[in-house]
Amino acid sequence: MATFKEIYLKAKARKRVVPTNAQLFIKEVANCTHKSEQTVRLWLAGVQRPDELTQAVLAAKFKTTPQELFPR
Repeated sequence: MATFKEIYLKAKARKRVVPTNAQLFIKEVANCTHKSEQTVRLWLAGVQRPDELTQAVLAAKFKTTPQELFPR
């Protein structure tokens, strides 16, 4: 059995996992909109839609229209 500190040191010694492009995209959108990463995932899954102001912010960021990003 290992101590708490030994487990921590073992975890610390492991190679760092580099975030995927998808994870980086979600983080970027969350930071840009001041929303949580979970909220961005819900938008991507179609479970929720961003409010109109957030849609406008994202449209400006991606140089398109809210209608193009979030068709009904």
